[in-house]
Amino acid sequence: MNSSCFRRGAYVLGILVAVMTGVALPAAAGPVGFQASIGSNTNSGDFMLGAGARVGLGPVTVIPNAEWFFVDSGTNYTLNLDGTLSVLSIGLAGIYVGAGTGVAVVDPDPGDSQEEALLNLMAGVGVNVLMSPFAQMKMVMIDGSDSQYVISAGVRF
Repeated sequence: MNSSCFRRGAYVLGILVAVMTGVALPAAAGPVGFQASIGSNTNSGDFMLGAGARVGLGPVTVIPNAEWFFVDSGTNYTLNLDGTLSVLSIGLAGIYVGAGTGVAVVDPDPGDSQEEALLNLMAGVGVNVLMSPFAQMKMVMIDGSDSQYVISAGVRF
């Protein structure tokens, strides 16, 4: 993928999410919650811990979040602004799809730190009970590298 095209797409998506959030937040004043997750990068096998806030805007949920990957030497994390859309509800369970943008920070030890723009595409299933469990698959497209896949499970509260 062309670097300038990728960055332009990430920039446009970020602006679109920010504008839509700014327009919808005052009108919706939807529920606010949090989420915590554990998972793995299926390409590298690195273990992941994630946490974020959740702002409900009708069927759309805006999720600013961070994911920390445990790597052998150095630091690797992402800061994301994701949005999900409920596409099917069956009783207490629901299926959702989503997209987002963010930045990936890789700081190898030894080596120079790198920050790259990223785009996320995701799909998952959640159960709407008190400590709502969920599971999702996220494809992470980082500028200048192959797509990464992260499988995670967690709780929303």
